[in-house]
Amino acid sequence: MYSDSRRGVLKKCIAAGSLGLSSGCLGTLGGSGDTVQFGAVLPLSGALAPLGQHGKRMVEQAASDVNAAGGIGGNDVEVTILDTEANAETAVEQYGTLVDRGVIGFVGGLVSDASLALAPEAASDEIMEVSPASTAPQLSTAGQANGRKFFGRTVPSDGTQALVMAKVVDDSLYIDADSVALLSLDNSFGAGLAEAQREALDAEVVADVRYDPSSESFDDTLAEVFQNDPDAVSFTSVSGQERGILDAYSQSEYDVPWVLSAGMFGGDLPSYFEGFYSASLSSARTQAYFELVRRLPDIDQPRAYSVNAYDALFLMACAAEQAGEASGPAIAETIQSVSGGSGHTVSVGDFGRVRSLTDAGRSVNYQGASGGVDLTADLEPLSSYLIEQVNNGSVESLELLQPQFFESGGNQ
Repeated sequence: MYSDSRRGVLKKCIAAGSLGLSSGCLGTLGGSGDTVQFGAVLPLSGALAPLGQHGKRMVEQAASDVNAAGGIGGNDVEVTILDTEANAETAVEQYGTLVDRGVIGFVGGLVSDASLALAPEAASDEIMEVSPASTAPQLSTAGQANGRKFFGRTVPSDGTQALVMAKVVDDSLYIDADSVALLSLDNSFGAGLAEAQREALDAEVVADVRYDPSSESFDDTLAEVFQNDPDAVSFTSVSGQERGILDAYSQSEYDVPWVLSAGMFGGDLPSYFEGFYSASLSSARTQAYFELVRRLPDIDQPRAYSVNAYDALFLMACAAEQAGEASGPAIAETIQSVSGGSGHTVSVGDFGRVRSLTDAGRSVNYQGASGGVDLTADLEPLSSYLIEQVNNGSVESLELLQPQFFESGGNQ
């Protein structure tokens, strides 16, 4: 699958020690003129292509912004972006191409199945992986090797999203259900969020059903969901794979409140979304967000998670610059510190400031287009969530849940 020569070089580099390796192992920065290789594996075709294509543009922009400031340690960044087709096996195959290219880090995968397949491979090769969208709780501990964590993400774990969805189901301010049916995509993302909800819910779970978005009919699936007359449905899916089963529900005789996972309240909403709730990532538009959009005149409205892809690459570049070394281990050791803490604030397009502060021996704190992006020890942010509801055809924000809510286990 991978080039034996390239993997052999990687293993020799890893065996040579941790940081400060020889120049043939992508080591200490010195403005040698060599390019620093990064990659991205995203779904550029298929149902998730709109998300992947916007993610691609964001990664390209991040690389452009780094190079406009002189690159990492004076070396330009080059990015190889490959299509996963939203398939885990394809993602692993494309990762092999990135290994052959000599990448030190990459953005991806988008879907959790891909990231779960990639994480052990990247950790074995000591290549940093940062996902902009994979939210499966299992990834909190994925990608560990030699005392470092080589998997991170710029989107929070579904462990936090599950708390929000459970609050909507249980709380007397919202659905106040005694029983609930879980309906989820048949993949690791769906299974992980369903399991996290089971742990968080007070309501009795009377059905736990998986569905295939490519099915020709959803009649049997819906019959299984409603077999035990749930008071509500908690629905886990992603934009582009939800409409088939929701359209089928709208044509059925069933009628209960629904709460949707994040990312499905965009664009033109069908009339049957009326009354639906969503656990949505807080979409407060920061100055950094608007600055990024200004740099991308070809994108009117960024798709879900696309700005997180910019943050993923920019964070890795910041980590390499601060570490003084373009290597996967250097990024893994430094990425948490550049994402938060008490360092000097830098943001979208500020790589020149990153370089200046680094040269002066100062630390940095990256404030991203997607938000603060303060990474925990598991290399994932604790982001704010909104409880939203469709009312008279428009999306209304009902409650903002801050990181403190999740730090308390949802007890605030």
